[in-house]
This record gives sequence, C-alpha cells and structure tokens, in this order.
Amino acid sequence: MSTKLRPKVPCDCKKCNGKLVDTRTRKKYYEEEKQFQSSMKKGKEKEASSSIHASTSGNRSRSDSVDSSHSSRDRYDDDVIMNDSDHARSDEEFLSPKPVSRRKRRRYDQFHKTQDNIIIPGEEPEQHSDSSGDEEGSLTDDDDHDDSDFDELSSDDDELFAAPRSNLNYDPNEEKFVDVNDPWILLWIFKYQERFRLSDVAINSLIGFFSLVLKDINTTRFKEFPSTAYMARKLLDITKRSKTFVACTDCNKLYNPTEIMPKSDDNSANSGFKCTHIEFPNHPMEKYRQQCGSELLLKVPVNNGFNWRPKMIYPLPCLKTQLSIMYKRPGFEDLLKKWTDRNDIPGIMSDIYDGEIWKTFPSSLNTPNAARFFEPETADRHLGIMINLDWFQPFKSAVYSCGAIYGVICNLPRDIRFKRENMLTLALLPGPNEVKLDKINHYLAPIIDELLELWDGFNLPTAGKNVRLAVICCSNDIPAARKLCGHASALAGCHRCYKRANREEGRKSNFSGFEDMNDWFIMKDPVEHRRNAMIWKHQLTKEDRNQHVKRTLVRWSEMLRLPYLDPIRFLVVDPMHNLFLGIAHWIVKRLWIDNDKITKAHLELMEKRAKQIKVPADVGRIPYKIATGEGFSGYTADQWKTFIMIYATPIMWDLLDEADQQILTHFVMACFLLTARIIEDSALDEAHSRLLTVARLVEDNYGPEMITPNFHLSLHLTECCRDYGPLYAFWCYSFERMNGVLGK
Repeated sequence: MSTKLRPKVPCDCKKCNGKLVDTRTRKKYYEEEKQFQSSMKKGKEKEASSSIHASTSGNRSRSDSVDSSHSSRDRYDDDVIMNDSDHARSDEEFLSPKPVSRRKRRRYDQFHKTQDNIIIPGEEPEQHSDSSGDEEGSLTDDDDHDDSDFDELSSDDDELFAAPRSNLNYDPNEEKFVDVNDPWILLWIFKYQERFRLSDVAINSLIGFFSLVLKDINTTRFKEFPSTAYMARKLLDITKRSKTFVACTDCNKLYNPTEIMPKSDDNSANSGFKCTHIEFPNHPMEKYRQQCGSELLLKVPVNNGFNWRPKMIYPLPCLKTQLSIMYKRPGFEDLLKKWTDRNDIPGIMSDIYDGEIWKTFPSSLNTPNAARFFEPETADRHLGIMINLDWFQPFKSAVYSCGAIYGVICNLPRDIRFKRENMLTLALLPGPNEVKLDKINHYLAPIIDELLELWDGFNLPTAGKNVRLAVICCSNDIPAARKLCGHASALAGCHRCYKRANREEGRKSNFSGFEDMNDWFIMKDPVEHRRNAMIWKHQLTKEDRNQHVKRTLVRWSEMLRLPYLDPIRFLVVDPMHNLFLGIAHWIVKRLWIDNDKITKAHLELMEKRAKQIKVPADVGRIPYKIATGEGFSGYTADQWKTFIMIYATPIMWDLLDEADQQILTHFVMACFLLTARIIEDSALDEAHSRLLTVARLVEDNYGPEMITPNFHLSLHLTECCRDYGPLYAFWCYSFERMNGVLGK
C-alpha cells in the first residue's frame, strides 16, 4: 500500500519565507495573513477615531506599536483546553517558536472582546469531600400499607430542606462601566491566564509590570491603568458571581452568611452562632426535638484580636449568569438551532434528538396533553440540560473528596456539547466527606429554586428573548444516582423496574432468576414514586423513615419539586460505570482471576501478546499493565473499554474454556453494538439479547450470587438508548474529565 504525496510549492508568507510547503498549507497561511492585515487595519482605524488622550506624536507611535503587537498576539484558541501539554501557535515575542501540539486546533485572528466570558481560575472557590460507603445495609421486603391518606400531601409549606433567601440578586440589565483606557490589554492578560492556566500570583506580577511599562510610555493616557490583579478585576467587573451559604458540618443545613455573622464590633467570646435545625420537630420524644447545636463559625486570630469565619461554606455558581455569558458569544444561538436541520430517519439514532424524551417532552407525568417543549421555533429559547452529580479527590496525599454538580446543554451539537466552556456548574459541594443520603437535599434546595425560575422563564435582555430551561436527564454512577432522585440502594432493588434483590438464607443477595422476567421487567410508575417520597418526608421519626424505605425503596429528593421530572426514565444507567468499570471488571477479575481461570503466568503471557498488537492512534492508551499487582492494576474505564473491545479476544481466547469463551463473545458483541455512534433499533434488540445471555451464562456457570446489580441494570441500557440515543449522548466520560479539570 503506497501513500500519495502532494506536490510542494514555495510559500512567500512571513512565516515560511520561500520554503516549500503543501498547497493547502500555503493557501491557509495566505488567508491567515490576509485576515490578520484586515484586523490590523480595522484596529488602527478604531484606535485613531477613539483616542483623545495622546499627548505627543512620539507617544502615539509607541502606543500604535503596542496595538499592532496586540493584534498579532491575539491568536488564541477559545476552545476548551484539557491538557497542559496543548499549546497555542505562538508569535516571536514571548511564546515558544516550536510548540508541541497533539492535534490541530481552530485559531482566531481577532481577540474576542467579551469581558463576561472570562474565566478567572483564582476566583473559583475550592470545596472538598470523602468518598465513603453510604448505602443502606440489608433491606427486607415488607408488605406495603395503604398510603391513600397521603395522596393529597403537599410539600409547598414544608421547609425541611428549604434554603435561606439568596444573598445575590442577578440583574441582567445592570450596566457595567469600565473607567480605564485600553481595557483590551487587561482582557488579553486574563485570557492569557486562562489559556495557559497561570496562577493569580503570576498574573498579579504581569499586570504590575504592564502598569510600569505603559505609564512610562504615556503617563497621561495610562494614569488609571491598575497595578494589581485585584484592581483589574474590580475595574472590569469580572469578579465571580455566586451565592454563598454557610453549611452545618453535622446536619448540612444552610444559612445566609449575612444573618449569622457577628457584627464587626462584636468580638466577644459568645458571638459564635449555633445550628438551630431540628430534623424531626414533631417527634413524640422530646430528646429528638432538640436543635442540632453545632458551631457554624470559627475564631480566626488577627492582629487586633480575632474574626469569625464560617467552618464550612457552600458556594453556588449563578446559573443565570452562566447562561447570560454563553448567549453573548458570537454564533451561540445558531449552534442551539443546528439540531433543527437534521434529517430524522425512522429506526436510526445518532444523537439525543432521535430519542423519545426529546421528541415527546414534557408529555409525561402530570402534563399528558402539553405542547412539545423542543420545537424548531423555540430551539434557541427552550434549553434541555443533562446533569451529573459526582465526587472526586483533588489531593493525592490525603483522603478528601469534593462534590460537583455539572450540567450540559443538550441543544448544542454533540462535538462541542461537553467542552469545558459549554458546561454549566450548578454546585460545588463541600467536604471533607460525601454528603450522606437525604442530607444532600439541603444542597439541592437552592439549585431547585433557581431551576424552577428558569422553567417559568428567564428574561434575557442581551439576547432579546425569554429563555426556559428544563432538566431532561440525570447521568451518574449508582450511589450518586440514588441520592439525586431519591431511590434506595441498588443492592436492594432496581430503580427502573420492580425487580428486587434475592435474599436467600446463607447466600449473598443477588439479582439472579430470569424465568419470571415478564413479571418484574416493567417500568415503574413515576406518580407512585412521588407519592411514596412524600410519605417518607412526613414521617415523624427516623425509624419510621427507615421502615418506609424498606417497603418502597423510595425517599424524598428535592429534585421531585420539578413538576416535569420523571424520576424513573430521566435517571439513566451510565454505560461507563455499568459496562466497563462494572461488568467487564467483574468478569475478568472476579470470575476468571479469582477462580484461577487466569493465572499469573497467563497474565504475563497476555501482556506480552498485547505489546505486539499495533492499533490506530485514536484508539487510546494501550493498556500494558495487565500483569501488574493482582492483574489489571489501576485500569481506568477507558482502558477497560479498550481491553474488552480490542485486546481481550486475541490475547486470551485460548486461555478460556468454552463457557467463558461464550461469555466473552456475547459481552464483546453487545459492547460493539451499543457503543456505535449511529445505532439502529434492530441493533438494540440484539444487544439486549446478548446482555441477557451473558447474565444467564454467568448464573449457570458461577452461581446466582455472582449476578450483581450491574448485570441487571445492563438490561435497561437499551431502554435508555431509545430515550436518549446512542451511549455517546449520555455516558459519564466527559463529566469525569471535568473532575480532573476542577481537581487541578
């Protein structure tokens, strides 16, 4: 096989200076130079018409040279930067002449002067928490009692998890005045910080240096130029906009800082504020009606005595501000409308727009005859978001977990939907431990308040339209999914159908038994779920709540306050955790390695064979750590995906017996069918059949106790695909990448 080479031609641009390059490269450089000259000309004309402070022609000449250098150095990528090794193409003054780039990126010849679209890393508060098991213990199946008396209960007047009034009022009509000459210099510096992820200390020094140089060039013109990063942010009004609450370290109740912080002149020892929350105010025993009493404030010594500071804060980024910033981007509204130009081919799905939820929302749950929310006429005004709740550990040397709730706008095309600049941050959950079960409702309450406002409509004067927003999907791992939508542990039962765990005497709980599948493989009723959740909320004691969860597998979640939310269908099974971190890991390590089907010698042989396989570069990182530790040490979800779909069959086929070969064959084929970028209905049926066969083969060859919740939940993946399109539309890979970004 030969490779066709394109002819080389001389290029006379300033960059090549007569060198032989590809014809397309020469054309590209000519177009860039033409656009660059055009932008310089426009910039000079604008500068000449607006500048009234120049004192001498010499000083004017110097400032023009500064403007010219600004234009030449503004070719920075506005796309998300996920790697510190990715560098933008540089110019000759301050960047490396030979940058290393892993892939080509789209460049801009003119700096985007949108001051509200600047991300200041130093302004993002750091919050953390610890990953600990918080699932319930063994649950028993009791008979349900008659709940008809609770059908009419309402949570409107119940403030069990209600958040205090916001201490930030967002005003989209607020005017911003920048009292400084040439603000583009400051904007460029902050974009430079964002692009190369520089610290606030470095940027503070850089702004101070610019201040000295510019004032030396023209003292009159740059008299008001700031000398610190703090003053620069204050002048440009690009400080963070977020609500801040004080959270109780014991019960997680939220408080408004302005209401509990002592006055500045009150430094007495008794000024600390204690939590007044009562979890069960109607408990029959008085000792359980006591206030929490935890200290919310901490004494911090200062030179003149001490100050009071909150022990734990809960920063809540303003969702309206984030949306307003996005709408100010050039072409953003056109991207929201792009899905309306797609061809809808029956029986074939390529994105979330082909799923049933997008086509029918909000016709389910309380609004059977409601008009469709997603129509071409409202494509840039009606937004559907997918949210994810997850915890991660930012520190390598300590067990300390942070929590975050992300959102992505599903109206955007899939190739840019999950980029960092297009992702919404709904909340940053404090640590150092994960929030326990229903306690997360305290943190969800203010988020739901804002989501309810956005469901009713949010006037956006900058875009000249009324924007509505709805949560149409929740994609999480199993523990986070149960907390978010009010379901009990996956060890007790499925959240989508009526299957419960088998609890036989002397055996581990499991989800085996497929003979009576037609009896339990039925979608749950969301109205029944809401009713049971409301009953849980009005229980008088903790014991009553636990018994209610054992009967119904349901607890209250603040997400249920969204009138359009379907807590059954909207909560998808995440394929990343289910197929690759779940089933693939379980089959290889628990079924084969732990049962000595694969020995240490086999692992070393498999690793040797894997190193001989040459795969395309876009497949991903080659997993060579097969024989490390007990086998497959530290494999990520992407590495498990690569191993199962590419390496497993050729390197371990002859090491397995016939039954295990069948398990591997059916599972690999199911993964190939489900991970296709374009999927047909017939492929979904085949994938479901193969996953069911895998579960039955495992049950027959290894026993019913080996059928974990993941095997059962995999049978619901095809349902999720029919609701939301291919797995690429809703799996958690992109959200996990955001954890890495925040962790740094």
